[in-house]
Amino acid sequence: MFCDVVERAQRTHSVQASLPGFSLARSSVWRGSKDAVCSDGFLLLVSFETRTLVEEAMPRFLLFVFALNLTPRSISATDFWSTVRVYERLRDGSAEAECRNHASLLVKSIQNATYWAVKMLDSSANFPSGVLEGNVYNLGDFDECLSVDTGHVRGRYCLATLNLLGPASPVSKEQQKSRPVHYAHRALDPYTNAWDQIQNRGERWRFARDAIKLAVCAPKSCTSLDVQRAMLDVYSTITATLNATLRVEVPEKLCQTKQNFEASFLDVLFFAVIGILTGTVSAGTILDYGLKKGDLKVCSMWKQILLCWSARKNFMGLSNMEKESDTDLNFLFGIRLFSILLVIACHKVGFTTAGPVKNPSFQEQSFSQLQYMPILHGDLVVDTFFFLAGFLLTVGLLKALRRPISGVKVSVWPLYLFRFLRLTPAYMLTILFYMSVLPKMGSGPLWPVTVVPESEYCRDNWWLNALYLNNYVHVDRSCIEQGWYIPCDMHMFVVCAPLVLLVHRRPRIGKALLATLIIASVLAPFLTIWIRDTDAMLLFFLDFLSGSRVHPYFSAVYVKSHVRGSPYLIGVLIGLIYMSKRQKRLAKANSLPLLLIGFAMAMATTFSAALFYGNEGAAAASPAARALYGALHRPVWAFALGIIVLAISLGRIGFMRKVLSWKPLVPLSKLSYGAFLVHVVILWYSAGSAREATYNNTFIMILKTMGDTAVTFGAALLLYLSVEAPIRDMAKLALSVRIKMQMDVDGGVGGGGGEEKGELAMEEMLNSTSEMASNGGVSSSMASNDSGLGSNDPSSAVVNAKQQRPDARSQTDVVLAL
Repeated sequence: MFCDVVERAQRTHSVQASLPGFSLARSSVWRGSKDAVCSDGFLLLVSFETRTLVEEAMPRFLLFVFALNLTPRSISATDFWSTVRVYERLRDGSAEAECRNHASLLVKSIQNATYWAVKMLDSSANFPSGVLEGNVYNLGDFDECLSVDTGHVRGRYCLATLNLLGPASPVSKEQQKSRPVHYAHRALDPYTNAWDQIQNRGERWRFARDAIKLAVCAPKSCTSLDVQRAMLDVYSTITATLNATLRVEVPEKLCQTKQNFEASFLDVLFFAVIGILTGTVSAGTILDYGLKKGDLKVCSMWKQILLCWSARKNFMGLSNMEKESDTDLNFLFGIRLFSILLVIACHKVGFTTAGPVKNPSFQEQSFSQLQYMPILHGDLVVDTFFFLAGFLLTVGLLKALRRPISGVKVSVWPLYLFRFLRLTPAYMLTILFYMSVLPKMGSGPLWPVTVVPESEYCRDNWWLNALYLNNYVHVDRSCIEQGWYIPCDMHMFVVCAPLVLLVHRRPRIGKALLATLIIASVLAPFLTIWIRDTDAMLLFFLDFLSGSRVHPYFSAVYVKSHVRGSPYLIGVLIGLIYMSKRQKRLAKANSLPLLLIGFAMAMATTFSAALFYGNEGAAAASPAARALYGALHRPVWAFALGIIVLAISLGRIGFMRKVLSWKPLVPLSKLSYGAFLVHVVILWYSAGSAREATYNNTFIMILKTMGDTAVTFGAALLLYLSVEAPIRDMAKLALSVRIKMQMDVDGGVGGGGGEEKGELAMEEMLNSTSEMASNGGVSSSMASNDSGLGSNDPSSAVVNAKQQRPDARSQTDVVLAL
């Protein structure tokens, strides 16, 4: 039947090339009779609006593709889509002799249906379907190709990019007049020319359809340049037929063979560190189980240090939240947890969309739909962490400073040191993982251009992260893509800690300086956006998703500490207001409207992103409008959060407070810093190891995000028990000994009472240094339990750390102090 249709098409329309809407493209070179060609197989592409041609063969249709399967005897007449033609070009081309010999053997073996040769053919890709919808990936079978090894011929997987450029046929005026209004979005317009849908015309909201990814399994002896020339020769046939041009690229790093990795020095170092941590945690846990409560009072220093590593103690501290007399700020646990969950969700959407997806049109349409703005403007959640950091720093320091103390000198230097010790070890261990194990933990068609560069960046620039300069120096090759937040937070802490001390000692000067810094922090993004002519906000278009580090807005505005300071400073301001009003309660009649005003401001800020998405909204905005929005939307968001925090903490909104401080949320919230550090590793692995393009919709994305989130918090728990909590407790232990020595020298006040006040005050100040670092934060809240470093007797010798575990909690601990 197929051959009859073909013959009728040729006989009927050979002299009717001008028939409207009709085109016939033959994909093979005639070699012999028509019957031979028909039996050998070729591609017939017909587009028409009449059913006269095939009314006897099939129902009416607009577009159909006939393709017959390749048979062993038809290789010489195969269509141009077939990978066999690429092998033939490798055999007959200008490649090295070994490549040509292997290609010749491959072609002959395919003719004989030899298993290894057919595996190479089977693992290669043909032209993908759904290109008009954005499905430009056909990744073949990566593992099948690499498994080919005959002893002479080994499979080499190459991922090629075919860039198509066809003639543009403008839509006629008659079609434009008849075009329905709801087809203003060109991607949904059925009247436009198909080439217009394929070609990239600079529309940032559209994903490329003219860069098609095809996999070819070639002999290992052939270079990427050999494969590139062969594919260009073969696939140029169709471009010539369709009056289009073609450019083929086969990067050397995307041609992969099966490898056996050898351990490097960094691998040995990483696993040595893991071994030491495992042994220390095991020893501390065993010691913890063996000690009785009475033994803690005479516990030696080395045992106290070892007990800091007890997994039992640290897990109990993670899972418990003690009752405190002041629980006004416990609801911040929930805010922090939901914020880190939103961070993971936003990153998951970005990583997935930037990878092989069958329907990127789903993402394109979401740009103009309001319900997706919380994700598309999810970068605001980072400002939530900045706000909480400034707020908790202020609350913690002022609580400590207002406690009458004698014998303890207040200084920012211990705070700086303590904060550095609490953030850096887990941070550096994550970087070491990037440098060593990460590139060897998986493989995939896109692994060399997704995961491997992340490891290379860390090997080159890890020292910038250690110095907290990675958001200013070599941003285009920064180690850990989300790691820009940690130096930002550290820089703001360094500025704001002495600022809070100044406000306490010299209120008028301190408040004037705070107001000046807030105004400057608003002017900084305004001027930067105006001068650099960048976007007003971070737009999740493909130009950002495919290269965030070099994106103009990201590198010039988004990661710079001096541009991102307004939410942090506003958090300091709200902290001052809270501390001045905390003894008073808002009436219920006032607290509810205040809460609604805060929510309204937050929602308006979130959904205002729609102004810059959709149909060229970002391009339509003037530089002044973009600069003004870029300067104001983050402080407005921070003020909205401040109003919500004051309404819940000072008002009578018990339901919100109970929901956000629900006990199961507490341990997950305390893992947020670790989750921030490790979640991108999970996302990189998923993106780099993808073997095929995936289909996405809202429900599927939710399921994927839930799975990655579960794995993320599992890894964060291990990081918390082995690094975060032990290092924090050791730092507290060391500083408590320092306090004791200082008070012994100065004499103290009131014996044990003065010692207790001094230690509690210093602990509150130290806890104030660890708010919400790195989009997450490690809570310093660690409940005391019977099997710990000491009892709750604060007047005991400080060598036993107040005879209380180093995780003894102050009020700031309860309210999320890191």
